[in-house]
Amino acid sequence: MRYLTLYINLFFISSLFAQEVASIKGVIFDNSNLKPISGANVYIVDSDLGTVSNESGTFSLSLNDLKKNEIKISMIGFKDTTLFVNHKNIKNKYKIFLIPKTIQMSGVTVHSHEKSKGNVAPSSISMIGNKLKKNIISDLATTLTGESGIAVRSSGQATQRPILRGYSGDRFLITSDNFELGDMSNSTADHAVSMEISSAESIELIRGPETLVYGSNTVAGIINILSPIYKQKKLDNSKYKLLMGHESSNQSNLLSANINIPLKSYQIFTNYTKRTARDQSSPLGDLKNTALMKDDFTFAITKFGQKNYTTLQIKDFAMDYGIPGSPEGHINGVDLKLKNLSQKLLYHGDINFSSFKFLELEQCYIKYGHQEFVKDANYASVDLKQNIFCLNASLTGENLKIGANYQNRNYLTRGFIWTPNSEESKISLFGITNRDAGNLSLQFSGRIEHRSIKPSVGDSFFSNIDPSDVKKRSFTLMSLGASAINKWNNSSMYNHILYTSRAPKIEDLFSDGPHLGSYSYEIGEPNLNAENTLGFENTLSFFNEKNTINLTTYLNYSSNFHIFQKLGDGYETGADWIEWGSGSSGWLYKYKLKGIESIIYGFEPNMKLNLKYFNFLSNASICRGLDLENNMPVAYIPPDLIRFQIEKNIKFLNNTFEVILASKQDKLGEFETSTNGYQLLNYKCSYTISKNENIHQFIFQVTNILNETYYNHLSKIKMIMPEPGVGANLNYTVNF
Repeated sequence: MRYLTLYINLFFISSLFAQEVASIKGVIFDNSNLKPISGANVYIVDSDLGTVSNESGTFSLSLNDLKKNEIKISMIGFKDTTLFVNHKNIKNKYKIFLIPKTIQMSGVTVHSHEKSKGNVAPSSISMIGNKLKKNIISDLATTLTGESGIAVRSSGQATQRPILRGYSGDRFLITSDNFELGDMSNSTADHAVSMEISSAESIELIRGPETLVYGSNTVAGIINILSPIYKQKKLDNSKYKLLMGHESSNQSNLLSANINIPLKSYQIFTNYTKRTARDQSSPLGDLKNTALMKDDFTFAITKFGQKNYTTLQIKDFAMDYGIPGSPEGHINGVDLKLKNLSQKLLYHGDINFSSFKFLELEQCYIKYGHQEFVKDANYASVDLKQNIFCLNASLTGENLKIGANYQNRNYLTRGFIWTPNSEESKISLFGITNRDAGNLSLQFSGRIEHRSIKPSVGDSFFSNIDPSDVKKRSFTLMSLGASAINKWNNSSMYNHILYTSRAPKIEDLFSDGPHLGSYSYEIGEPNLNAENTLGFENTLSFFNEKNTINLTTYLNYSSNFHIFQKLGDGYETGADWIEWGSGSSGWLYKYKLKGIESIIYGFEPNMKLNLKYFNFLSNASICRGLDLENNMPVAYIPPDLIRFQIEKNIKFLNNTFEVILASKQDKLGEFETSTNGYQLLNYKCSYTISKNENIHQFIFQVTNILNETYYNHLSKIKMIMPEPGVGANLNYTVNF
C-alpha cells in the first residue's frame, strides 16, 4: 500500500515541475505500409542537435535556434528526407513518410520482405532504437530490468538470465533472429546466456498464441533478439559502425565494430565485439572472482535475387567468467568457460502460391561447450557439450502461417558428473491464423510435437538414480492458443487462452551431478511426465492520441509443474548434501526435480502519459505462486516491483529519470530465505549529433545513485553476493 501511495504522489508531483522548451515533435512512417519506423536518425542540418525515433516512430527534438529550420531524417533502407520547419508556425506534431529504397541491378530487385504480425498481446514488449540503447547494460537480463513481468536470475554478473512472470528454464525461449541460441542457460543458474547484448538492434518479448510458432511450451513468452542482419536490406553504399563503452561498477570495457559492404547482388556483414570486466563492486566491497571476458564474432554473406535472398551466417562466441566463493562449496570460487559456434543458412523468397506470400527455409548447426573448474585447477570438474542440428520450413500469408521443424540434440558429459550421454530428437508442425469480425480481431494457433530422449546407459554410473529407471522416453505434445481483441474508440479489451505442453529435458530426467557455480548437486526424475499448463491473460486498455493505460492480469495452472527443490539445509550428515572441493569445510546442497500442482498468477499495470512538459511512464509487476500440493508458496518467485520514469528533453539531451521500488519477499518455498525490499534511483540520457553526414551518439547512465545495498532474491548465492552499488556507464557510437 505504501508503494501505491508513493506511486500516486509521484505522479502528481511530477506534473508540477519543468519549464517549457520549444521543440519539434513528429512520427516517422514507412510509406509502403504506414507502419512506424524506429531507430531513424533525426537532426538539424548545420548544427549539433539530433535524436533517434523510438519504438513507436515518434521523436522530439529541442530547438535552441529557431533560425535553423532544415531537419534531415535518415534510415538505412530508406531514402533520406528533409523537413523544412516554419519557425513562426510550428505544428504540434509532424507526420513524416520515408520511401523504401528499391535498388535494381542486373535484374535484381530488393523488397522489404515485411511480414504480417497479426494480433499482438498488449503485454508484449518492444525495445528498439533510443529506448534500447539507453537501457543496454552488460547483458540481456540487466537491460530488461524494470520491464513488466521481468526479473533476473543470477549466480554472478556473467550469469544473469531473465525470469518471466516467475518462470525459468525452457518455459520461455531466448532466440536470436528467430533461432534458439543453443546454449544451456535454461538448465541451471551458473550457465551464462551466450550472446553479447550490445550487438542487438532490437529486442522483442512476445506473449500470446503467436509464441507457439517458436515452441510447444511458451507459457511465459519469447524473448527474440534481432541483429543487424535480420531482414537484411540491400544497400547502395557501405555502412560502418563503431561502438565503445565503459562501466565503472566493474571496470568493464567494450569495443564493437561492424561493416556492411554491398558487392553487386551480394552483401557482406562482419561484426566483432569484445567485452572485458573486472570483479564486480558492491557497497560492501568487491566480489572476488566475478571477472569476465567475452568475444563475439559474426560473418554473414547475403545473395539477393529478383524475388528472394539467401543468407549464410557463421558465429563464434566465447566467454570466460567466474563465480564468487562461499563458505559452502568452493571457498575460493569457481571458474567457467563456454564456447558457442554456430552456422545458419536462411532462404527467404516471395511466392504466389494459394494465399501464401513468403517461403522461408532455415538450417542451423550449433556446437556448444561448457566447462566448470575449481578455482586455479588445471582440469575441468564438469565438462558438458551439446551438438544441435535443426531444420525449419514455413509458408506465410496475410492471415496464415504454417510450418514444420526438426531438431536433433546430442548431449555429452565428462568429468565428475554422472548424467548419461543422451540423444534427443523432436519433430513438430505448427500453424497460426488471424481473422477479423467487425471490431473483433481473432487469432488461433496450434503446435503438435513428438519428442524422444534416448540415454546411453551401457557404461554409465549413477550416484543418486536407480539405473533401471534410465531408459528411452517419448512424448507427444499438443499446444493450442486463441486470442481476441475488441477495439472501441478509446479503449480495447484483449484476452488469450493458452494450453501448453512441455516435455522434460535430458537434465530434468537424468541429471546426476554438480553445478559448481550455483553450489548445487542436481538430481533428476527419470519417471517425470510432461508439464501441461493452462494459461489465461486479460488486458484492458484505455488510450487517446497522447496517453495509454494498460491493465493486465494473468493466471497459469499446471498439474505437474517441474521444479528443483532443496532436500535440506545446514551442515547435516545424510542425503541433504555432499562434500565437494573444500572437504569437510564445504559442501553442495542437493536439489531434487519434482512435479507439483501449482498456480502462478499476477497483475501488471502500466501507463504512458504525454504531458505538456514531459512524458510520465510507470509499470508494476506483481506475481504470486502457490504450491497446491503442500499449501505453500512456490519457490523462487520474484518480489513485487514498481517503476516510475520521467522522460524530458532538455536542450540537446534526451533524459530519463527512473525510480525502481521492490518489496520484501517473504512468501517463501521450503528452505528459501527472504530478502528485504529496496529502492533504486537511476538516470539515463542520450545525445545525438551529425557531423559530415556521420551520426554520433553518446549514452550516459548512472545506476543505483543512492548506493543502495540490496540482494537478488532469485540468486542461489544471494547472501554472499549483494548487487552492484553506484555506477556510471558511457557508450559512444558512430555510424558512417
